[in-house]
Parts: sequence; C-alpha cells; structure tokens
Amino acid sequence: MRVALPAVTILAVLIAWSIPANAHHSNALYFTTNAVTLQGDIQRVEWINPHVLLFLQSKSENGEPETWVLQGSSLSNALRQVGSMKERLTPGTFISARVWLPRNPLYLNDAQTVLLTRPDDARKSGRIVGAGQIRLASGDVISFGGAPKF
Repeated sequence: MRVALPAVTILAVLIAWSIPANAHHSNALYFTTNAVTLQGDIQRVEWINPHVLLFLQSKSENGEPETWVLQGSSLSNALRQVGSMKERLTPGTFISARVWLPRNPLYLNDAQTVLLTRPDDARKSGRIVGAGQIRLASGDVISFGGAPKF
C-alpha cells in the first residue's frame, strides 16, 4: 500500500498538469450585449501571452483610417483551435470581425497586455475590443476569441 500511494499521487498530478487551463477571467471588460462588426486589413498579429492581439486597419465613418486592437484568446488556445491560423491571418489580409466594445477605457502597455485605465488617462483607447469570430474574404470563419459569432 505504501508503494501504491506515491505512484497514484504522481499519476494524478501528471493527469491534472496535462489538462489545458480554461479561461482565467470573465468578459467583464466588454459590453457583451452589443456585438459590432469591424472590417479592414490586418496590419499585424502579435502571437503572445496572455492573449493574441490582432491590429486591424479600418476606416471611420468619415473615411479616416483608424487602427483597432482585437484581443483574442490565449496563445495556446488560438493555436489549438485552428492550426493554420498563423498562415491565414497575415498582414494585408482583408477580414470582417465580430467584436465587443469596451465598457471602460483600456490601454496596451509596453508588454502588449490590455489593461484598465482611468477615464482621464492619456493612454486610454476606445478601439481595444474583445474579439470573436473572424470571417476571411474566402468566407471561412475562424474563432479568434471568445466574443460574438457571425
């Protein structure tokens, strides 16, 4: 019995360690009741932890260029969901994306992490959004984040 207990404990730890971790926070940063569709060209994609970031060049209602930051899922979840996502989301690719707008001002720090800020902080941006599905020009749909679907 003394030999079996350590072996069972080690086995339980190995099994628990191999199970991927699920979401570590809620979508409280975003208005989850109002989904918006953005369209534009991908500027770049940052494949980093804690979340993949996609920079989208779009046009405002006045026709002025504006850059949106789409916060996707974690790096491990993004790569596990669609293995070829890196090859498909390249700069210059035209996409449509379903997103949630932020509840409060957000900013992107030097480590490329999306953080809350105060309303009077100059670093704030209303164009950092929670990403959901992305539709490519071919009609293919990719689940980039946990936000809205088409």
